[in-house]
Amino acid sequence: MAVVAAIALPAAPASAATTLAAGGRSAVYGGGPFYSGGQSVMNTLRASGFTTVVLWAIHVHADTGDLYLNDQLVVSNGQYVGNPDWPAQLRTLKQAPTSVNRIEVSVGSAGPDDWGAIATLISQGGTGTSSILYRNFQALKTATGADAVNDDDEQHYDLNSTTSFARMVISMGQTFTFVPYTDMGFWRSLKSNLGASVDRVYLQDYAGGTGNDPGAWASSLGMPVDPGLWSRHGSGCTTGDSPADVGSKMQAWKASAGIQGGFMWLYDDIQACAGQYPASAYASAINNATGGGGSTPPSVPAGTNVALNRPATGSASCNSTETPAKAVNGSVSGGTSDKWCSLAATKTMQVDLGSNRTLNGFVVRHAGAGGEAATWNTRDYDIQVSTDNATWRTVVQARGNTANVSVHNVATSARYVRLNVITAEQGGNSAARVYELEAYAS
Repeated sequence: MAVVAAIALPAAPASAATTLAAGGRSAVYGGGPFYSGGQSVMNTLRASGFTTVVLWAIHVHADTGDLYLNDQLVVSNGQYVGNPDWPAQLRTLKQAPTSVNRIEVSVGSAGPDDWGAIATLISQGGTGTSSILYRNFQALKTATGADAVNDDDEQHYDLNSTTSFARMVISMGQTFTFVPYTDMGFWRSLKSNLGASVDRVYLQDYAGGTGNDPGAWASSLGMPVDPGLWSRHGSGCTTGDSPADVGSKMQAWKASAGIQGGFMWLYDDIQACAGQYPASAYASAINNATGGGGSTPPSVPAGTNVALNRPATGSASCNSTETPAKAVNGSVSGGTSDKWCSLAATKTMQVDLGSNRTLNGFVVRHAGAGGEAATWNTRDYDIQVSTDNATWRTVVQARGNTANVSVHNVATSARYVRLNVITAEQGGNSAARVYELEAYAS
């Protein structure tokens, strides 16, 4: 799945989380920033909406069994020897309020033959508890808190040694995941050998995997797959998929292949292009597309709705009864006029929480939640926050929404919350219809 052999390093750490949007799940692969980016990167991930963080890439030294994260030695002779701050930072990833509930370590890439090195080490010392392979991966698990080991084999494809290695990490209490892009037969045989211990398949649908059909892979492997796309990157951030592109493609795969989640490659690029395309926008695109819709609201963020009955203002309403105040009155059952509706060219509504609050997330209840046609649900929108009503930060970019109720678990601090409607409705009508805008604080 890797496009580059190795990336110079940055930081990542872990602990217990909240759920995201209506059943959707979203993973993000990252290299250097997850190791050397410090606590600020961890906090960005916690507030991003991504549910899974994949630490890419672990490389295995064929002679010593030493483990490297990209070019940084992290485990040697059964001991963690990397950045001493990293394990504690990683532990914060799953500490509420957060969207992250899973960490994986990914082994391999398009360059070094790590799976060949693993095969050599198995032939020399096996996979027992005293073997260097076992002791080093046990130390890696302890340091990272990883829930799973991700197989990013792109050239070796040896069924026997890979099966032995997978059974070793499974014996440690981890699950095993795949990130294939070719050689469907190998992955099918490996899945047959490991059974239910394989609980995720991240299918590469960019670069060498462009054109992969998630439906065909799901049929071959006997389980749904989570397809992945490459974020905007390169000079000017003009190459790759925007959040809107991701939402559109994930929606199509949801319809054609029943996908339950998706992933983004690569956080390093997302970080570089964050001014235009923040991590939260990609997570929202995947969560909204794969989480489904329906009238049953998903789990809301922790705490209470502090936007309830607070002062609300906004762009011109469709009529005198459909004002911003209707979108913070705690009700979606007062009839189809119990909403904020706007036909203005620029559609925004804003809530004053009264004081700066530490927020856990937001909920937007759309037309379908209030008894109107789901095709009138807000399609594209941003949520911005401010502490002074002057400087604003975008903390949610939702694109391609299909849900009646959208949940965004985002850890942030704010007094003012503003909803900017980019595209009012899925069906093309120009009216924005928001039944409730909720902000949650513990």
